[in-house]
Amino acid sequence: MADYDSSVLDRIGDGVARVLVMGASAPALAGARWSLIEARGDGAAALRREMPDILLVSADRVDAALGAALAEPLFAGLPIVLVAGAEDADAAGLLLDHALEIVDAPASPEALQRALADAAGRTGGTAVADAGAHYDSGERFAALRRDAERVAAALNDLVAGRPAEAARPVDSGRIRAHIRARRLRDRFFPSDLFADPVWDMLLDLAAARLENRQVSVSSLCIAAAVPTTTGLRWIKAMVDRGMLERSSDPSDARRSFIGMTAGTRQAVDACLDAVLNLPGQ
Repeated sequence: MADYDSSVLDRIGDGVARVLVMGASAPALAGARWSLIEARGDGAAALRREMPDILLVSADRVDAALGAALAEPLFAGLPIVLVAGAEDADAAGLLLDHALEIVDAPASPEALQRALADAAGRTGGTAVADAGAHYDSGERFAALRRDAERVAAALNDLVAGRPAEAARPVDSGRIRAHIRARRLRDRFFPSDLFADPVWDMLLDLAAARLENRQVSVSSLCIAAAVPTTTGLRWIKAMVDRGMLERSSDPSDARRSFIGMTAGTRQAVDACLDAVLNLPGQ
C-alpha cells in the first residue's frame, strides 16, 4: 500500500514509480523511472485496485466517481498529473483539493516527464501548485491576517486624508465597472501586457458575492482573461494558500464552485474600498 504522506522519491528510492494512466497518451514515458499501468474501464475501481504512486489522468476521464474515490482518506496526498485543455475547467475543479500538476493538452512527452518528476518529488499532504509554495494551516492564516492588517492600515491612511462624506459604498456595479475599465485596455494594447489573473478573479468573486451568485471553476477561468490552464494553475495556487475554497455543486456532481475564504474577503473588501474611493475618483 502506498504511503502518500511522503514523496514518491522517498518511498521508492532507486526503484520504479507506479503510474496509473487514465486516458492520457504516455507511450514514450515507459522506461527505467516509470512503470505505466493503463486503467481500463472504471477509473475509481482501478485506482483502488492498483494503489499507484502517481495518477496521470486526462480531464475527460475525471468524473464524480473518480473525484469521490480520490476524496477517500486512503488517497490523501496522492500526486496527480492532469492533462487538461481549454474546455476542461470544471473537470479540473473536482481535483483542486489534491496534490495537482496541470499539463496543457495535447501534452508532449517532455511536458509529461517534467510534470511526473515534479509530482514524484512532492511531499504528500497539502497540495502545492507550480505557482505556489507549501503553507501549513498556521502559516496560511497568519499570512492572510498579515495581508489583511497591511491593507487595513493603508486604508486607514487614505481615509484619514479624505472628507468623511467622500467615501461611497462599494457595490457590485462599481466593481463590474472597474472590471470593464480594465478590459478596455485590451482595445489599445496587447492583452498579455496587462495579464493579472489573480486580481481579475478576486474582482469577479467579490462582485459575485455581492450579487449572491456562486462562481463555477469554468466561469472563474473566463474572468481571469488568460488561457484556461493558466487560470486553473492560479486557482490551484490560491486554494493551496488558503485564499480560496472549493465547494461541490449539489445539483451537478461534475461541477465545483469557488469562493473566497474569510481572510481573503476581508483583504479584498478593504482593498476595493481604498482603490475605488481614492480622493479625486
